[in-house]
Amino acid sequence: MSNSTHIILALCMGVLIGLTSCTKEDDLTIPNNQSQEIGKYETKAGKSNINKLVAQVRQATVQYHDYQAALDDGFFNTEDCVSNPDGEGAMGVHFVRFDRLDDVHNPLEPEVLVYELRNNGTYKLVAVEYLHVGDTAPMFGGEVEFHPFSLPFADYELHLWLWKANPDGQFTDWNPNVSCPTE
Repeated sequence: MSNSTHIILALCMGVLIGLTSCTKEDDLTIPNNQSQEIGKYETKAGKSNINKLVAQVRQATVQYHDYQAALDDGFFNTEDCVSNPDGEGAMGVHFVRFDRLDDVHNPLEPEVLVYELRNNGTYKLVAVEYLHVGDTAPMFGGEVEFHPFSLPFADYELHLWLWKANPDGQFTDWNPNVSCPTE
């Protein structure tokens, strides 16, 4: 996430917990060039359970293709489309469910839904993001470790590109296939 989105999330989190006052479908297939990342999760019997878990997360989040369903379910729209400041691609707009920010990792209940904001103002669900509070990085499916996160309300994070393929990797933060609208 960009620094501005981190600040927005921190301020919003502060509002929710009373620390501050402020106003305020693509079907994903794993491209062949991701074989290095996915390959490390394969066993002698074939692919690990990661693909099964990803399918379960897709099923658990399919209703959020309608962004209004996300709002109705308690997700907060940060309204800031996050582009990669160091290169190509973006993440998109983060819809955060602040009541899920804790030390429990339930892959079927992501803390963040990530939408691509299209030039016509509509939202397209492209990914989920997990945020975790605690001293130890959790593992997605027991195999993919979360990354350190630098905001006061979460210690670790992990993106999962469910609904738009990411040629840089399914668990990579930035997706070169995602963009923010141009002004």
